[in-house]
Amino acid sequence: MPLKLRALEPSDLDLLYELENNTSEWSSSSSPLPYSRFALKQFIKRSLTEDIYNLRQVRLVIEEVNDSTSQSIGFIDLCDFSPQHQRAEVGIILFPQFRRLGYAPKALSLLCDYARALSLHQLYAYVLEDNLPSQKTFERADFTKVACMKDWFLQENYYKNAICYQKRL
Repeated sequence: MPLKLRALEPSDLDLLYELENNTSEWSSSSSPLPYSRFALKQFIKRSLTEDIYNLRQVRLVIEEVNDSTSQSIGFIDLCDFSPQHQRAEVGIILFPQFRRLGYAPKALSLLCDYARALSLHQLYAYVLEDNLPSQKTFERADFTKVACMKDWFLQENYYKNAICYQKRL
């Protein structure tokens, strides 16, 4: 199915609230905290009026497009954006029913096109060492495994390694 990436809209508040407050998705997050509807509403509002250069991040909605309809299937982010070094970290999450269907590598490809339009030189991502589906996703999207970051994530009182993936654009 064809995919597209689009900016956040006020109507995405419920989806964003559901995602950000789902504790099972916090394992590789750098900010494992619940967010209020108010805070997320403000985030959406800022993302509508400020660009990646001000916010240092952008969150896009991944949509599956069918004829004249579309359905939100997840989110994809550029964060820790560095205009000086022309790079950004990538984050991607699909809602559970859309995982392992080939959508993630397609969404990453679209994000790479967007990053090229921003004149970025490279993208990178950190993936838990035991998250083989995510590793395969980044590899299918032509990201290269460049390092193993020891004890990178603290999860349930145990440190876990992360694989760093990089893609030069």
